This record gives sequence, structure tokens and C-alpha cells, in this order.
Amino acid sequence: MWKPSTKTLLFLMILMCVLGGLTFSWIDWEVIETGKSIDVYREVNLPIICLLLAFSFIVPYVKKIKGEN
Repeated sequence: MWKPSTKTLLFLMILMCVLGGLTFSWIDWEVIETGKSIDVYREVNLPIICLLLAFSFIVPYVKKIKGEN
């Protein structure tokens, strides 16, 4: 299994948060207001993936920080 360093995890976490925020700003909100479920899923798919990846990098980062202390 891949054991990244704390700096790598921090970089990946910040990168995924930034990408999630950028892709969240690109959502076409008019499509969301119409309520078509397939189109809504397509619009929010990438921001959700980026933000979930950011949260998945938080867990090992916090574990490494606690292990160092």
C-alpha cells in the first residue's frame, strides 16, 4: 500500500480542495433548478469527486500528524 509523506498528503488535500472549488463554480445552476436527475448528476459529479478525494486525504494526514506527536 502507498504510504505518502505528510507534505504529499497536505499538497494533495489542498489541490483537491482547490479543484473542487473551481469545478463547483463551473456548475450550470439553471440545469439544477430544472430538476432533471441525470443532468444534475452530471453537473455535480466532478466537484463531489474532488471534495471526497480531499476528505479521503484528510484522514491519513491527521493520523500521521497524531503519530508524530
